[in-house]
Amino acid sequence: MTTFNDTRVRPATTRPANPAGRYVLLWVQAVRRLHSSHALDHALRLCRLFRKPLVVYEGLKLHYPWANARHHTFLLEGMKDNASAAARLGVAYWPFVETPDQPGRGLVARLAADACAVVTDDHPAYIVPAHNRALAAKCRVAVDLVDGNSLVPLALLGDKPVSAAAHLRPRIHARFAEAWANRAAAEPDVPREAQSNLAAPFRTWNPAQDVRPFVAGLPIDQTVPPVPGVTGGTTAGRAVLAEFVSTRLRYYAEGRNQPDDPARGAASGLSPYLRSGHVGIQEVAETVLGSLAGWSLDDLNPRAKGKRDDFYCRDADVNGFLDEAVTWRDVGYQWHFRRNAECRTQSAEWKNPSRQMEKVPQFNFETMDFSPGGDRTLDVVLPVWARDSLRQHARDEREYLYTLDQFEAADTHDPLWNAAQTELVRTGRIHNYLRMLWGKKVLEWSATPAQTYRVLEHLNNKYALDGRDPNSYSGILWCFGLFDRPWPPERPVFGTVRFMSSANTAKKFKLAGYYEYVRRLTEGRAPA
Repeated sequence: MTTFNDTRVRPATTRPANPAGRYVLLWVQAVRRLHSSHALDHALRLCRLFRKPLVVYEGLKLHYPWANARHHTFLLEGMKDNASAAARLGVAYWPFVETPDQPGRGLVARLAADACAVVTDDHPAYIVPAHNRALAAKCRVAVDLVDGNSLVPLALLGDKPVSAAAHLRPRIHARFAEAWANRAAAEPDVPREAQSNLAAPFRTWNPAQDVRPFVAGLPIDQTVPPVPGVTGGTTAGRAVLAEFVSTRLRYYAEGRNQPDDPARGAASGLSPYLRSGHVGIQEVAETVLGSLAGWSLDDLNPRAKGKRDDFYCRDADVNGFLDEAVTWRDVGYQWHFRRNAECRTQSAEWKNPSRQMEKVPQFNFETMDFSPGGDRTLDVVLPVWARDSLRQHARDEREYLYTLDQFEAADTHDPLWNAAQTELVRTGRIHNYLRMLWGKKVLEWSATPAQTYRVLEHLNNKYALDGRDPNSYSGILWCFGLFDRPWPPERPVFGTVRFMSSANTAKKFKLAGYYEYVRRLTEGRAPA
């Protein structure tokens, strides 16, 4: 019998499962947690079916694009939490961290050779699509890709990449109640046959060790250090979520756009944990809606379907947050998911690069991997009106021109832009509103739109803890007109692409608190 969540599962091969295999292999790549996980639920169903134990494999290689001490540390802190969770559940957990003396190439395929079946994340961006294609090409057993990205399965949100939040919102609202009734298990139901202490056929990473000294000894970029006071993992992510709901959610609707010290702001601070899969959007929505006394599906407002306000509840702060966290987040995920589907139908011959050794990597949206060709991104993905408008103004004179090194060093004439870039470098974040301004000004101060895109992709993915994510790319590409509309009057450089200025931002917001916050960062004080 077909169930609602069957729409989340996509076979990556036509090969059958092997009931004689030693275990069911769950390879966590994007949903890096052992709760509220549709991939984990599916793997446990296979354990029941084949009466075999579960093996959870979580890996971290050295040479992923933009590998550095900040990203490595955040992910490894999550692996420590997952080791504890696996021990509590009684399932085998095999953490692998690539080192020069223990390379990881081919390891997943070797583990898959002994499996009944492989289950992994159907994540639509960054290195995961290439990983999944490579595994499917080599694996001799069934490989099931499970969409745990969103509350509503992405397969149900349209056959083509969405072009605006207004188009996606009605689809989410129409399916929300059914999706809510079919959430992943908050506490996994682990059958006895899934439990074991199977030993890994390689030297596993020791989660009991101190992460930061370990990372400091690896041959990765050490110029981007971990953020003081910021810890990765489910435990830390849940603490951030609880603090947001208890103290800042109540003024989210009015305060979310105000740049300020994060300790005073209304932003949730959850995006790094969502990006790394340490906390999922399901748990976030459950906690936020749980802050309303007695909330149930009966509180959904059918008259507000497709509208930004009042659908989930009548509380403006809760509803406003969920519209951002669900609708706008799903815009990026659905767009990437459908671009992946379009790529799959174009060719059966794939190269699968998921690493790139260049100093400035570029993702290729034609092949959905890191093959050469990322320099064509704007020509490939922008709507015709935006692409044509930017081309028409490509030769416009720029009052200021900066290099990548100058941008990276926050060395421009604009104090507000420099402050936003400094915040990114020091803390791995930029305030939500200023992130849009940050991108728009790079377009204004770069020789070409293609150069702009290269700068934004690199700086965001190198420094941001929530970078290398569908929403990173959708946010960057929004600066060029994707998910937007023409904005007259026509302007130099921008054409009809939406314009933003630091001067208007200074008129709109009181910025003294934000400047003071960034000044403290430059003095070496840890972010709040």
